[in-house]
Amino acid sequence: MKNKLLLILICSFFTSLMIAQTYQVGKRTITFQDPARNNRNIETVIFYPAQTAGTDVPVASGTFPAIVFGHGFIMADEALYQYLWDNLVPEGYICLFPKTEGGAPPFNTPKHEEFGKDLRFLNTKIKSENTNQSSVFYGKVSNKTMIMGHSMGGKATYIAAADNNDVTAIISLAAAMSNPPWPYTSSHGYDALGLSVPNTHVPTLVVDAQFDCVVPENEGHIVIYNTLPSTTCKTYVNILGGGHCYFASQAGSGMFACESGEGSCSGDFSISREEQNQTVLNIIKPFIKYYLNDDYSAMNTFINYITTSSAVTYQRSCQLPNPQISQIDYYNQVQNINVPYGTPLNTAIAMLPQSITISDTHNQLHQVNLSWTVPGYNAYVSTNYNAYGTFSLPVGVDQTNPPTSLTVNAIITVDQSTLINLNTTDKINMHPNPTDGIVYYVADFANYNNTIQVLNIQGKVLMSFAATEKGQFDISHLSKGIYFVKFGDKTIKLFKE
Repeated sequence: MKNKLLLILICSFFTSLMIAQTYQVGKRTITFQDPARNNRNIETVIFYPAQTAGTDVPVASGTFPAIVFGHGFIMADEALYQYLWDNLVPEGYICLFPKTEGGAPPFNTPKHEEFGKDLRFLNTKIKSENTNQSSVFYGKVSNKTMIMGHSMGGKATYIAAADNNDVTAIISLAAAMSNPPWPYTSSHGYDALGLSVPNTHVPTLVVDAQFDCVVPENEGHIVIYNTLPSTTCKTYVNILGGGHCYFASQAGSGMFACESGEGSCSGDFSISREEQNQTVLNIIKPFIKYYLNDDYSAMNTFINYITTSSAVTYQRSCQLPNPQISQIDYYNQVQNINVPYGTPLNTAIAMLPQSITISDTHNQLHQVNLSWTVPGYNAYVSTNYNAYGTFSLPVGVDQTNPPTSLTVNAIITVDQSTLINLNTTDKINMHPNPTDGIVYYVADFANYNNTIQVLNIQGKVLMSFAATEKGQFDISHLSKGIYFVKFGDKTIKLFKE
């Protein structure tokens, strides 16, 4: 049992190291072909973790989750979303940015349905590259993916997610669900222009901006959240003071058109573009980390931010699977510890694991913090103690029926060699130690002038008396703590309980 737990903890530790590592941003452009649509060319800019920054540089060692991102209307310039690549890629995510539907009307009106299908195709394609020996991403892509999009790309995200169980979760940023009128849908999951919210069944994060007047109230905003099925784990977050175009990072190709459209309505932003960019990151990064990295603590970070931050308001309806602990007997015994005699108990407790990894019935690993108690303890370790570490599954696991606390056990044992060394020196033996009052001793006083002294930790003599070869003395009047007993020039540490 212990070996299995230790293996899980080691794997979790190295996984955390990999996730925590900071990477440089690599960039390359690949044109994929979708055979299901007459080999449709999908030009895709890919940002990926690398050891050195640059274009067409090698992919860093490791496997990485992928995020497919759909841009806004006439915003097919990857520089417009640079803040996303600069913050997500260094944390170990591959980001794909297709440019298939970036043209401006009237000559090249974007096809929303085709753009959604592009996102859906890339979501599957990038995972298949993991087993393609001729691909630069061979052995580099994990099986977790997410689709995310802004404005028109937000709508395309829902098209891509319609009845799609091959994607782990989705995020929409100010999705524009315009034309045809809401909420028309067809029997096959989306209409001619791709209205597909009712057919989205994966965990969904809907991010909105308070002063987004580009998207009509009845074609986006909270309406998207309300239209999602009640069975979907869904969250709506509204950025206060923000606007539609501020979901992009900078002026660039397409930004003028976006801001021209937004400037014609009643936007009254009270935060800067940089502030909105940072708020977006504060919202999406823990959400992504939870779903793509199986980082259970990230969900706590996400919920804590949306519920306490003055920068946003939120609504949430999410019945995550209740991870009742499976086979808890496999994890009920953590590694025991062996400490020197007289070690302060708080020090010993700090040597015990402060967190453990457990498995739920869905075979997901979760790290939980432990709170240790030691019944009947003394201030210092003088014998063996049973320690009990309690833990609870974090908030957000099951809001209607939180599981009860569970307990793991450990034993704190005394290093017997240190016990002998403390109580015996040369021809002196003293016990019990620790004591609550009476101390017995045996000593050869031919060499120690028949004198015993009891000193505090500052070296002040508190008791001094002559003694015989065998005897006892009483320190019950002294406070609990550490003392030193001097037999002539020999000293033994004494613990008062």
